[in-house]
Amino acid sequence: MHSPQQFVRDLVLRGRCFSGRVLDAGCGIGDNALFIQKACPQAHVTAVDVVPRCLEFAAAKAKLRGMCGKVQMLAADLLELDPARQHQALCGPDADGAYDCVLDSSTFHCFGDADRERYVAVLGRLLRRGGLLVMNCMSEEEGRPGGPRRITVPDLLSVFNRQSGWEVEVIEDSIIELHPTFWGGKALARLFTIRKL
Repeated sequence: MHSPQQFVRDLVLRGRCFSGRVLDAGCGIGDNALFIQKACPQAHVTAVDVVPRCLEFAAAKAKLRGMCGKVQMLAADLLELDPARQHQALCGPDADGAYDCVLDSSTFHCFGDADRERYVAVLGRLLRRGGLLVMNCMSEEEGRPGGPRRITVPDLLSVFNRQSGWEVEVIEDSIIELHPTFWGGKALARLFTIRKL
């Protein structure tokens, strides 16, 4: 894909969530982050991915689009709990609660149970109280073989609930746009809007 996901375009059109400091968690080659920054100039977008090569592609796209330096791009592991091993921009008192919105476009569903606990802990530290986590995950409705873990509503609610400091506000049917040679270019998904309490 070399364009932002449809659900991101829809959220921007609805005027939802992308203002203040926005973290694109697992940004890949940067299409969502670059789109949000251009469409929502009041936002300050940080794009994070564990794969430096993806960020090189994202930086090249930013240059082609005249957006050099508009999106902060960080090679970092959002599973890393040890501040000494985390990117300095994502640790310390200045990073805690620094983000108003976190975008997760097909990242959470890639993790097993232990990894997703660490991931949620890191996002919970970075997101301010009252901030939004917007998460698009492949759903169990996608029955074709292969691909990442399917996330059911009960599965998500077992992780994101009031007892753990989160409230799921909206659950919507969605899609994940893929390369056209894979599953005809679309997979069934759910879009979760989750508020940090």
